[in-house]
Amino acid sequence: CTTDKMFERLAEAMERPELASSALYGQQRKRLAARNEVNQIVTEWVGSLPRDEVLERCLRCEVPVGKLNSIADIFEDEHFQARGNLVTLEEPGLGKVVIPGVVPTLSATPGRVTNLGPALGDGTYEIMRELLNISPDEIKRLRQRKII
Repeated sequence: CTTDKMFERLAEAMERPELASSALYGQQRKRLAARNEVNQIVTEWVGSLPRDEVLERCLRCEVPVGKLNSIADIFEDEHFQARGNLVTLEEPGLGKVVIPGVVPTLSATPGRVTNLGPALGDGTYEIMRELLNISPDEIKRLRQRKII
């Protein structure tokens, strides 16, 4: 926490008010010196409770907090859906694929995703011939050996 008052509120949210008045953690400079211990205490507390309870306690005690979403959370969240943060594409050989949309979405230039881009290996031969100057015979040998 950036201030002693903020740490006091966090300690209250954790139901560990003694932390804010302890000789080890009561002052910012001392917490900084013991940051690994403080981080461990907070990590254990966060890990001991459901996410929503941690959020509720922190908000109630005026501790800045935010939800860290899992991939499943993102796919299920109506807000992400409504904002177009996830785009479903139909791709040859893959079927339906969900990928991140364009962020930010600007009014004049919103952007859009229309495909996944070139398939893996699409430009291999052109790159080998034109950029790497590999002869057609060498490309043929590499292909026969299943290197490409």
